[in-house]
Amino acid sequence: MNQQQIITKLKSCKISTLNDIAILCGSPILGPTKSKRIEGIISQYNLFQNQFLNNVGPTKKQSILSIDIGIKNFSYCKSYTSSNFNWPIEINKWDKLNLNEKYGINYVPVLNPSTIIDQKRYLNFITNSLIDDLKPNLSKIKIIEIQRTRSNNNSKTLPIIMQNSIFENLLLLKIYPEFCFLVTSFKMIHFWIYRFISKTSEKNLKKNNKIIRKEFIFSVFNKLFKIPGYTESKLDSKKLLEHLKLQKNEKIDDLIDSLLYNLLINCQLNNLYEFNNIINNNNENDNGDLIEFIELRNKFHIDLIKPLIEKYELELKI
Repeated sequence: MNQQQIITKLKSCKISTLNDIAILCGSPILGPTKSKRIEGIISQYNLFQNQFLNNVGPTKKQSILSIDIGIKNFSYCKSYTSSNFNWPIEINKWDKLNLNEKYGINYVPVLNPSTIIDQKRYLNFITNSLIDDLKPNLSKIKIIEIQRTRSNNNSKTLPIIMQNSIFENLLLLKIYPEFCFLVTSFKMIHFWIYRFISKTSEKNLKKNNKIIRKEFIFSVFNKLFKIPGYTESKLDSKKLLEHLKLQKNEKIDDLIDSLLYNLLINCQLNNLYEFNNIINNNNENDNGDLIEFIELRNKFHIDLIKPLIEKYELELKI
């Protein structure tokens, strides 16, 4: 189908169907109207065609780098997947760094560490050092967590939040002009869990947000991802830290998020790949294929979170 035929097909869909397609494919929200929702879906589809579809082939693999921003708790996840984004993906590097300890000790102040001149130079120094080791240019798909300018219940931007925001932009500058997905913690957890459950259940889950993310990752081990060299049948914090050669008392929250971002974009690209197959193999006047696509994808997703639904007695949306 050409673009006008795709638009015609989408116009025949209900707004609820378009909303589901947009969520599954990670489309931008450009406005509340049907035409704006379609425009967002088309924009995301064009991005997929331009950036990724040409790299799909039987002998090709997609390399993915996802980053959870932090100076003291910088986490990243490198993975490989088949060119058509099938499961499970393969984690080939997963690590957490204290950038002050790894790179900051090599910084030599030009004036004084407490001055604005050296503070700015310091951030540039650790960014350059990180880029040299991380080599983001070797990963086809790059994902960075966007920083909030304010933490919860704060009317002002805290210094550490500002520092992380500046660091985020320095990383993006090093990656530019290559494309990079930008994600937020809120959208990530909404995609994986909250969009399926009632508001009451959502409020209850927020009390254990970090625990739930970890439990979800542990439950989809060997379903959505695998870790070469990890020989245990189940994933647990102690064994994971040991495998990654991290200290046994290290918190894994940021590690978990870096993987969740990786899986999020993989899932959306997987959905875009299937969306592309549907619209190029079906009649533009029949949207039943898209409805079936939504139902199958949502069922697959709900099956993934079923252990959480049962454990926390969550109520699914009707």
